[in-house]
Amino acid sequence: MKNIVFKVIKYLGTVLAFFNLLMFFAMRPCWSGISSTIGYGQNGKAILYYLPILICILFFLIAISDIVLKKLFNKNWLHITYLAVSFVFFVVIMVIIKLGAIDYMRFIWPKFFEALGLLAIVLALYCLVFIYPKSILKDSKLYKYCLIGLASLLMILIALNFSINRITYKPVVYAVEDKYQIIFSTNSEATAWVEVDGVNYYDTYNGSTKKFSKIHKIELPMAVLDAAKKYTVHTQRSIYCGPFGGFLGKDISLTSNFKPVDTSDGIQYLSFSDIHMNVRQAAKTASFIEKYDFLVLAGDIISDVETFDDANFNNLVAYTITNGEIPVVYARGNHDVKGRYAEVLHKFVGAKGEDFYYNFYFDDIYGIVLDIGEDHDDDWWEYYGTSHYDEYRDKQVAFLEEEIAKHEYDHFAYHLAVCHIPPVFVNYRHNHEDIKARLTNLLNQMDIDMFLCGHQHEIMIFEPGLITPNTKLNYNPNFKSGTYNGYLTDFNFPCLMISKQGFTFSDDQPLSKTKSHIGLFIDVDLTNKKETCRYINGKGEDVNVMNMFYDKNYGTKIVIDLDTKEFMPN
Repeated sequence: MKNIVFKVIKYLGTVLAFFNLLMFFAMRPCWSGISSTIGYGQNGKAILYYLPILICILFFLIAISDIVLKKLFNKNWLHITYLAVSFVFFVVIMVIIKLGAIDYMRFIWPKFFEALGLLAIVLALYCLVFIYPKSILKDSKLYKYCLIGLASLLMILIALNFSINRITYKPVVYAVEDKYQIIFSTNSEATAWVEVDGVNYYDTYNGSTKKFSKIHKIELPMAVLDAAKKYTVHTQRSIYCGPFGGFLGKDISLTSNFKPVDTSDGIQYLSFSDIHMNVRQAAKTASFIEKYDFLVLAGDIISDVETFDDANFNNLVAYTITNGEIPVVYARGNHDVKGRYAEVLHKFVGAKGEDFYYNFYFDDIYGIVLDIGEDHDDDWWEYYGTSHYDEYRDKQVAFLEEEIAKHEYDHFAYHLAVCHIPPVFVNYRHNHEDIKARLTNLLNQMDIDMFLCGHQHEIMIFEPGLITPNTKLNYNPNFKSGTYNGYLTDFNFPCLMISKQGFTFSDDQPLSKTKSHIGLFIDVDLTNKKETCRYINGKGEDVNVMNMFYDKNYGTKIVIDLDTKEFMPN
């Protein structure tokens, strides 16, 4: 019995040691956050920035020493000590997860199992070299033939790039300028096109149909799809594409109905921001809205764009809510610039070339999408010298100046603007205060009827003329004060912030345990020149809203006069 107990202690210590190593290694997305928590961002000591790497090396040495020490000193006291040390570090990792890494477990677990797979390969090689020659399998012809057969089959499938083509992320219709960009994905490298009213629109690169892509983005005029009200996406797997010939697989297709924006009976639209992977909660909230013309996704739908699937997460959310049947407007968030696939995100969502700022038109609606990029200034320590957004933001100033010079928006009844980070709000760090002032001054000239933003995971109502601009904000005495001390720019248009996790205005649910995600529904009455805004939670309830920086309760409906931009009594 005693020997069994010490064997359990021995192997449990080993398991914990390797779990600690693999889990901390998988936590790489959180390493900079760990450095910040222990003080790197405040005092700038380089050792604090590299401390997570040193900790990972320590975990590696502990795991390896387990094998070495137990070979040399197979002592019971050593096994107990080793288990105690491993358990202490296990608790440390659990604390790190509790303090914030839990919100990134969607990214951490895949990395953990990837590392576990690599460890399994190493163990398999160990068994092949040291254990297999001593086993009875080395003399079994049946075993050897089966092994060779499976290896040969695997090599053939890899050589032929074998796969069964299917649509993995269903089509979403994004609006950019006067065009729709229909985007979907396949599990195989394939060609793709969209058929509308008997006419094909192909996914091409400079005249040639793309054959080696799994993400497909096809652009076509809005007027064409608005008239047809139906489209079909097609894809054929690229089986062999030689320089002078080739052949493709079966035509896989999916047909969707489409409802264009019609402002003759007013405008209704739904918007979300900062979903951070909680797609089911956002979809639940959206399910309570029976009719709306388009969907606005105002950034940070995911927390890190590290993989192909991460880049497609906007499409997963958009299709889950719209079923590919109504247009979607997309604005990039600060989390959407992070990760390996962030550099090609423009292929996965609505964008003008590689830029995430553009205008769009729906019937009698003129829209503007802006993109501030990262939420700190370019010299912030987290970006380690790789952030150069000032020039990108200056281009957007020039873009707005061109829009103002053209006065194209004068021909539309309703003007909508979207940006993940609100230009009207400057936080206590004074990040981007110059560009926010410049953007605000330009937007003031464009008669904006509604500006949608996100980023803070709060419901903030920015009512023009209510609070003195460029002065320090004070909290509403009925609201629990937080860390948003800053000031507002001098803006003349209504600006509403979305979204928030939880059921109420003051609810505070962590991302990893979100039961409800609050969205914003806006109903525009063009005849009577007013818009009614309702924040809706995951139970379908209208959320009572107050102003965070002014002693004012808006109730469950915010009514705004389109002519004066004044917030009207309910």
